[in-house]
Amino acid sequence: MALSHSVQRQNKHNNIIDPIITYLENIERKQHQYSSFEQAENAIRALVVEVEKSMVQETLSQFDINTPVVEFDGQKYFKALRKEKSYTCAAGIIKIERSLYRQRAGERCICPMDLQAGIIEDFWTPAAARIGSYVTAQLSPYQGEKLFQELGHLTPSKSSLSRLSTQLGEVWDSDQKQLEHVFSQPVEIPESAVTVSASLDGIMLPLNKKTKNGYLSLKLVDNPTEAEKKKYQDKTDKAFYREASCAAINFYDPKGERLKTIKFGRMPETGKKTLKAMILQTVAGIVSQRPTINIVKIADGALDNWRFMSDDLLPGKGVEILDYYHASEHLNEAYAAAFGGDSAKASAQYKKYRSLLKNEIGGIDKVINSLRYLHKKHPCNEKLKTELGYFRNNRHRMNYASAATKFYPIGSGVTEAACKTLVTQRLKCAGMRWDINGGQGVLTTRSLIQSELFDNGWTLLSAKYRQEISLPKNVIEFRKK
Repeated sequence: MALSHSVQRQNKHNNIIDPIITYLENIERKQHQYSSFEQAENAIRALVVEVEKSMVQETLSQFDINTPVVEFDGQKYFKALRKEKSYTCAAGIIKIERSLYRQRAGERCICPMDLQAGIIEDFWTPAAARIGSYVTAQLSPYQGEKLFQELGHLTPSKSSLSRLSTQLGEVWDSDQKQLEHVFSQPVEIPESAVTVSASLDGIMLPLNKKTKNGYLSLKLVDNPTEAEKKKYQDKTDKAFYREASCAAINFYDPKGERLKTIKFGRMPETGKKTLKAMILQTVAGIVSQRPTINIVKIADGALDNWRFMSDDLLPGKGVEILDYYHASEHLNEAYAAAFGGDSAKASAQYKKYRSLLKNEIGGIDKVINSLRYLHKKHPCNEKLKTELGYFRNNRHRMNYASAATKFYPIGSGVTEAACKTLVTQRLKCAGMRWDINGGQGVLTTRSLIQSELFDNGWTLLSAKYRQEISLPKNVIEFRKK
């Protein structure tokens, strides 16, 4: 039996490598066999892909178990059947016969081969899932499908790519602590970094009203009429908008040059709870590694952002800076309210005090004095009153000249850019609407990629799909590996 098994194994190996040997032995005739070198290239690739598929299929089959009973998670499972199934590997579709087990008749089966090899979502080998996840983070499923068709061999459908992205996003969010760990513990702080800034921002995103996340409050009445059905359909077919959120953590050298950025993107969520938790965890990890690093907190004037920055993010530590460009916009609106939006006086005063605000120590006090004087002249001007309140309330966050002497950042432009690169470029293309889980799968992967943490993230994510299967005592496999 041992000899027979050895011969069978050798025959399999020969079937894998024989086509390559044959090609190489006849390579001097290939120039005349193909009409162009491109055609020869395609033939070589097809040959190599078939070899890869054969090797992956043979290797994956070694993770199969063929015994009457196995143990999983402390429970015994009994063999139900052996059945062939198709899987997608990086080289394309492979088919493998494997054993399925269950505890009792009628219950869902487990597949030891899938669990031990870490097959992802019952269909993808880990390497193929990684490629699919990376592509869907950059392209729509439709574009991804077309790209794979052009590359050849690995050709998942757009629906398969969409499901993969959604399912991986759900797995990530099922363990928030692990997701936070990816963004905090493995962070390598640049050696020359002396300052770290944290900032967050929001961007409106079109959602499906049929999302599972509770935004849909419309319900059909019992036994609806056709008119009621149509009214409901018209409403649910229209997108509606909620605020997605982005954050950026940036490292700077002693001259204020940005060295590295960690980006976060989250789908709409009440209070931005998950995003804030990730910022807290990441900043805490950075400070624990380098306690002397300067901390700068940057945001626009939104009260919720500053409640988080001041009260939750290392309270009492670091420097708070209101984004200079938002402050500049408010200054422009203040003088427009006082002198008229198109007036030369408004433009001149805005340019003067904008420069003072940015470049002069104590410039914020001169701005406030100017606006207070104008408000006394125009006490009924509510817009001017509002803008004066804005600068008074944020006075301690507008010491831009002082920040510049320390080479601190004074703008949240990197975070606004993160909103564009994470969200707008991928999730706000023409006609797109999103469910929470589907969008989050894309945003998590894009955040990892753009933060140069994709390798770390994928290592942890793929490990969640691998499970140990053991054999009960005195049980021997039917086939020898």
